Amino acid sequence: MVGMERDAELWIGKIKELASEIDREIAILTLCGTHENTVARAGIRSLMPENVKLVPGPGCPVCVIVDEEIAKFMHFLENVDSIVTCFGDVAKLPYRGRSLKSVNGKGKLHVVYSVFDALKLAEKVSKPVVHLAIGFETTMPSTALALLDAPENFYVLNAHRFFIPAISALLSRTARRVDALINPGHVSAIVGVIPYREVVKKFQVPQVISGFEPLDVVESIALLLEMLKEGKAEVINQYHRVVKEEGNEEALKLLDQVFTRDDVEWRGLRVIEKSKPALKKEFEEKDAEKAFEDVFDDFEFEEDERKKACRCGDVLLANITPHECPLFGKVCAPSNPIGPCMVSIEGACNIWYGLASRKW
Repeated sequence: MVGMERDAELWIGKIKELASEIDREIAILTLCGTHENTVARAGIRSLMPENVKLVPGPGCPVCVIVDEEIAKFMHFLENVDSIVTCFGDVAKLPYRGRSLKSVNGKGKLHVVYSVFDALKLAEKVSKPVVHLAIGFETTMPSTALALLDAPENFYVLNAHRFFIPAISALLSRTARRVDALINPGHVSAIVGVIPYREVVKKFQVPQVISGFEPLDVVESIALLLEMLKEGKAEVINQYHRVVKEEGNEEALKLLDQVFTRDDVEWRGLRVIEKSKPALKKEFEEKDAEKAFEDVFDDFEFEEDERKKACRCGDVLLANITPHECPLFGKVCAPSNPIGPCMVSIEGACNIWYGLASRKW
């Protein structure tokens, strides 16, 4: 422990030294909710020099799905005699004053820890079991594997997202100057280092793939500042103990086997081309939206009036930090979330609310 504290002191010293040599404000985006959790809980933000700003970005898969998808989930639960499975934070997603957890429809909601729990459930019952599939490249291989060996009564309502296209969309659309990126370790363990090089080539923004320990994060910040000082734009793999250059080849093969790419809307980031992992033709019979398409004939989406003042989209776009939203900590709290950023443990608003007593 003493050695780790000493290492941390050395990296913080290096950060302060490098920051003093860069005569402007530096905005470093954390692209993963787990990194933002580390930054917040370890107090890393408070250790930064005045000109180094750590800003949360769109690294929360539950946060980036749009209200129309949440409304479809609810519509399905209300109108299909089935079992619907989802992760715990998905069950709490708000829409028009309700959540999936509060909907009392024909379907019965089960909270699961993985898609394989849903698969086991489908093997035990005769009813349709529909899994609300949410997540980036980290959870997509599990969904793909489940679909390869799924029983006849198993389906997915697919809200997965490819994360890498969102980085380009963010850098193109945010109003904030972005100087550097801390790239997500979990996603990178699947996709590897190579995809980020295209982003660097296009935007010339330094990036570090970081591990999740506080020491990993402070080292990554120092590496980014060093690149900024030297005028370099590269991808450095700090998390090399887990992330390989080519990624997880078996997982990537699974994704190619099951999914194709389509366009899809993201909260705050609008429509992003080729960011939806749509099911390939041979797996379309497992797509609940197609298998139960008659159920959606009378589906009509209505805007959620409660969310007019919610700025979750701007938080995801890195235009503001959570405490700049007028609802934060007043109307919107984990016990009464208005936007999804307050729901998920990877959501910036949820993380910041939990540590609201600290000075940001």
